[in-house]
Amino acid sequence: MEPAVQALLERAFHRARAAEANAAMARVREQESSDLAQATSYELVLPAEHVVEHLTARVLPRLVYFLECRGSRLPHCAGVFVSIFAGDDLYFVRASDMVVELSRLSGLSLEEMVERYGR
Repeated sequence: MEPAVQALLERAFHRARAAEANAAMARVREQESSDLAQATSYELVLPAEHVVEHLTARVLPRLVYFLECRGSRLPHCAGVFVSIFAGDDLYFVRASDMVVELSRLSGLSLEEMVERYGR
């Protein structure tokens, strides 16, 4: 696995088997929810090859747009976690940590990401 992808997956606050995805996502959603709002899972599958390109060209624009439309503004991205399927494993990364890693991978600041993809 590419070191950049490994760095992203190391930000996971929880990990489960992909086969247990529904139950694991429900538990994490409950843990990450607040009294004011239920947490949301943004799900993605990592491809076997060209992972960094996939993350920067496909995931980054869509995730930023989703977060901004939902009102979970960068950098905090409140109430959203990313469920990353990688082979047989499922990694849970807070959206705020995900956008930091995507910023590092793309070379774009958080402000540039919002300007390009958030509107």
